[in-house]
Parts: sequence; structure tokens; C-alpha cells
Amino acid sequence: MTRVSASVIMLMVVALSVLCTDASPLSCCRKYTKGMIKMTYIKGYSIQTITRHCHIDAVIFHTNGGKNICTDPSKGWVMEIIRKLREKVQAINKKHSRV
Repeated sequence: MTRVSASVIMLMVVALSVLCTDASPLSCCRKYTKGMIKMTYIKGYSIQTITRHCHIDAVIFHTNGGKNICTDPSKGWVMEIIRKLREKVQAINKKHSRV
């Protein structure tokens, strides 16, 4: 009985790891948004690089509403928003390092 339980558990672990690996391509950007995004809607960003499953480089802006928007890192407005976000972080860091 213990042998069967251990085998079932091992099979479930392997199945879950395969499912998690296969799920990653679904979460990558496949195309860029066409319009610009206002800075007031953005709370953060992450960077996607080209991989086997994700075929474009992208900056992914995370909005206050919980959406992820794929943008072209070669666009000037994208890099300007990143610069402003970094300035915000530096200002917060200076504020907290004084305390």
C-alpha cells in the first residue's frame, strides 16, 4: 500500500512539474501594444527577453488595474516611463535611508 501511495505521489509531482513548465509560454508577450500608456496608470514593470517560448524582447508594464501591457523597448516613450519609475524608486530610497 505504501509503495502504491509513493508511486502515485511521485507521478503527481512529475505531472505538475511538466504542467508548470508548459504553462510558462502562455504568460509571455507575443506582440506589442499599439498605443502609448499614461504614467499615472503604471505601478511597475518587468522585462521579457527572447527565449525559446517568448520570441520578442518586451517591457511589460503592470497597471494599477492589474493588467500587464506588452510594450516595445525601442520606443522612446517606454524608456521615458522606465526612467521616471526609477527616479521614484531612488527618491523613496533616499527618504528611507535618512531615517
